[in-house]
Amino acid sequence: MDLSRFGWRTIMTTACIAMLVQQAFSYVCQMVMPLMADRLAEDFDISPAWLGLYLFIQNIASIIAAIGCGSFILRYGPLRISQWALLLMGGSLLVIATGQLWLYPLGAILLGASAVSTPASSHMLARVCPPRLAPLVFSIKQTGVPVGSLIGGLMLPFLLGLVIYTATFGTALRLGPYGTALVTAGIVALVAFGLQPLRAFFDDERRADIKIAFGDLRKTLGAVVSDPSLRDISFAAFAFGGQQSLFAGFFILFLIDDLGYSEVEAGSAFAIASFSAIWARIAWGALGGGMVSPRLIMAGIGLFGAAAGLLTAGYDFTWGFWEIVWVAILYNITALSWHGILLSETARLAPEGQVGGITGGVLSFTSIAMMIYPAIFGIILAVTGSYAIGFALGAVPAFAACLIFLSPPLQGSWLGFVGDHTRTLATPRGMASVLGLLGVGTAIGIAMHAAGL
Repeated sequence: MDLSRFGWRTIMTTACIAMLVQQAFSYVCQMVMPLMADRLAEDFDISPAWLGLYLFIQNIASIIAAIGCGSFILRYGPLRISQWALLLMGGSLLVIATGQLWLYPLGAILLGASAVSTPASSHMLARVCPPRLAPLVFSIKQTGVPVGSLIGGLMLPFLLGLVIYTATFGTALRLGPYGTALVTAGIVALVAFGLQPLRAFFDDERRADIKIAFGDLRKTLGAVVSDPSLRDISFAAFAFGGQQSLFAGFFILFLIDDLGYSEVEAGSAFAIASFSAIWARIAWGALGGGMVSPRLIMAGIGLFGAAAGLLTAGYDFTWGFWEIVWVAILYNITALSWHGILLSETARLAPEGQVGGITGGVLSFTSIAMMIYPAIFGIILAVTGSYAIGFALGAVPAFAACLIFLSPPLQGSWLGFVGDHTRTLATPRGMASVLGLLGVGTAIGIAMHAAGL
C-alpha cells in the first residue's frame, strides 16, 4: 500500500491505529495462560503455582529480547518485527494447544521473545510523529493494553465455554482451554497478516547491511545507563512496572482471600479501575505534549502511585466497596498509566535511528521488575500472610522515582550521590535534621489521631 500520497496526519493516524491493534492482541495473548492456569493445573494434576515458573521463564526471555532487538528492527523494519511478535505469541498458544506439559517452557520463551513488539512500535511511531504530538500519540497507542484487556475479558471466557455441535459425528465439541488457545492463535495470526499491506511504506528504511550481534545487548544497556535522562526513565520503568505487576497479580486475590469479597465483586472493582486507565493514559499524553514537562508528570505519577500503594496496603474490613474502588482507580491512573509518556520521552532522548533498541533497553527494566516484585511479594505473603506489607514496600521505589524526577537528571553515578548524602546525614547536623523531621511528622500524626482524622 502506497501511503506516500497522503498527508502526514493520515500516515501518523494509520501507524497509530495499526500499532494500537497490534498492542491490543498482544495483550490478549498475555492473558491466556493466567486465565487458564487453574484448568490446566487440574488437567495435569499439578499445583497452579507452576504458573510462577512459566512467568519467570517468560520474563527472562523478555529481558533478553527487549535489550537485543535494536539491530533486528533496523535490519528487518519495525512493522515486520511487529508481525513476528504476533506470530511468536501465536506460536506460544499453539504450544499450549498441544496439551503437552513438557513443551510449555518453549511456549513461555516464545511469549517472552514477543516483547520486541513495543520497541518496534515505538520506532515506527517516532519516525512519523511530530515531537510535539509524540506524548499524546504514544499514549493513545498504549491504550491498546486496556483495550486488549477488554477484548480478552470478553472473548476468552466465551471461547472457553463454547460448545459446537457436529452433525458428522453426532456429538457436541467443547473448545476448552486447548481449543481456546488454538482459536486465539489463529486470530492473532490473521492480525499479523492483516498488517502486511502497510509494510512497503513503514519498512522502507530497513537496512540489510545491519549485522545481528550479541554484543548489542551490552551496547544497548550501556547507552541507557550512561545517559542521565535515560537512566532516570529506566528507574521509572522499573518502579512503575513493578507496581503494575503487583496490582495485576494480587489485587483481586487481596479482595477475595483477605477481605472476603466474592469473585464477581473483586472482578468488578478490577474492571472499573482498569477502564479508568484508558483515559488517564491519553490525559497524561495530552498534558505532556507541551503544557507540562514530561519529567514533572512522571514525578506526579510516582508520588500519587506511591500514595495509592500505601492506601491499598491500608485496606481492611472497615473500607466500603466504593472506597476500595476509588483507591484502585488512583492506582490505575498513575502506576498503570505511565507507558505512553515514558515511551515518548524515551523516543525523544534516543539517538537518531536507535529508538527501537533504546526503548527495548529501557523496557527491560520493566521486565526485571515484573519478575522481582511478584516473587518478593509472594515470599512476604507466604511468611507473614499479609498483603499490606507487599503493597506498601512496592510504593517505596515509586516515591523514589518522584524525588528523582523533581530534580534535574543527575550527572555522574547514583552510587556516588547516595554515598555523599549518606555521609552528610551521618554528621551531627544531618542526624539532628532527620530527628527533627521525624519529630514533626510524629507530632502531626498524634494530633490527627487525637482529632479522629
